[in-house]
This record gives sequence, C-alpha cells and structure tokens, in this order.
Amino acid sequence: MNTLLITVLAFVAPATPSIPPTTHDLLTRAGHSADEFWKQIQSVNCVETVEQARLSRQGKVVYKQQSVFDYLVMIEFTPDDLVLDESRAVIPQPPEKKKKADEAKVALAVTNGFPAFELIFHPLYQHSFEYSPPERVLADGKPALLVHFRHVHGTRSPSVLKLKSREYPIEWEGTAWLDPDTYEVTRISASVLNSLAEIGLNTLKADVRYAPVQFKEESTAHLLPASASIEVETAHQHWRNTHTFAQYRHFSVDVKTEMGAPQ
Repeated sequence: MNTLLITVLAFVAPATPSIPPTTHDLLTRAGHSADEFWKQIQSVNCVETVEQARLSRQGKVVYKQQSVFDYLVMIEFTPDDLVLDESRAVIPQPPEKKKKADEAKVALAVTNGFPAFELIFHPLYQHSFEYSPPERVLADGKPALLVHFRHVHGTRSPSVLKLKSREYPIEWEGTAWLDPDTYEVTRISASVLNSLAEIGLNTLKADVRYAPVQFKEESTAHLLPASASIEVETAHQHWRNTHTFAQYRHFSVDVKTEMGAPQ
C-alpha cells in the first residue's frame, strides 16, 4: 500500500515594524506625560552633584570644582504659564586640600534649570516649537521614539540666559528620545538655534538624560532627571558643567494650625 505524504510548509510573514504615531498623537501623549512629570517632581527632592569645569582651547580640563546640594524643585502653575524655582541647600563635604591662590580667581559658569527641558513637550510650550514626525529607533539598546524639534522665532521659550541682570530667551533646536509605551522623555540633546555672538556667546549645548526611579511605596517607576551636561563657550572662555541627580526621596510638609479659645 502506497502512502502519500503531503508536507505542508507554513510560511510566516516577517513581522511588520510598528507604525510610529502621528506627530499630533505623540504631542498629545507626550504633553500628558510632561504634565504628570511636573506633578511628580514637585513631591520629591534629591542629592544634586555639580561639577564645574573650565576647559582649554583644545577642550582639556584645566580646572574643576565640585559641589553637592540637597535639591528641590518648586513649580507654580498659572492659566498660561509655569514658573519654576529650584532650591539648593549646600551639603557640607570633607575639607579639601588647600587650593592655590590663583585657583580661587577662576571664573566658572553657573547653569540652572536644565531638568526643566521636558517643558519642550508640555502643552503650555508646544506652540513654541516645530516637531518632526516621530521615528522608531533603538537608543542604548532599547526601543524609542525619536523626534527633532526647533523653536519658533518670536514665541515664548522655556529657557532664558541671564547676563548682567538682563534675560535673553534661548531658542533651542535638537533631538528628543521618548519611551514608546509611556511617552516619557528619556533624553534631550539640544543647542542654540541662533547665534548669540552679539552678547559674546559662541556655543551653548545641553544633553539631559532621565532614568527610572522606583519608590518603595509605589508600584511603578517614574522617569526623573539623572544627569545634565552643559557646554558654554565664548570668544575667550570654555566651560562644561555636569549635574547628576541621585538619592530621590519623597518629602512632605506638615502644617499645624493652633486655634485659640473663642473671644
């Protein structure tokens, strides 16, 4: 008896890459995540370490100084604006070796507010930027949504440069990476869109990274600032500041009101 064997070959089509969201969809979801980010960061404080470095023309460190702070962000929302106030309390460090007299005279750059880079996606500031359609990429081996952004001239900026009691709005352009599941920002790299050479600034670049922070009392982690690297260059000076954020913890404020006996 002859037996006919029929082999059925099943062809499995290769998986089609997920279609990235539209720009509108991304901004809607990223705007919600940015709003939640600011609600979350107001309830925590952390330890911030700041390394201020002066560089040579060749980019080598010629002097650096480190400071450690108890860091806290306070935010005030108004109907059409957001006011950010950073609080830093110095954490005393072990005595350093005596510095040379000329080291005390080294001019260093002061950089603040860079954890606020996520404001680029906040609903209050989305009209101030143009965004490219998102792309699905791998960043540090993990899936991410990559978006390019560019400030719209004449609109409000979330950042200002303070120089000699004057404020100059900064127009940023750069790239952001977002988590494709939560639409939280994981990294933003940006530089000044238009030259500020008229006030002596040749270069201003920033790279801010966010990392998951897990609190014992919560089941889900939150992406909070992990580091910020800022590079500033003028015709005669070159600086690089590095901020790192660690040891996040929730804090609470107890308000007690004592009422006297009725008159």
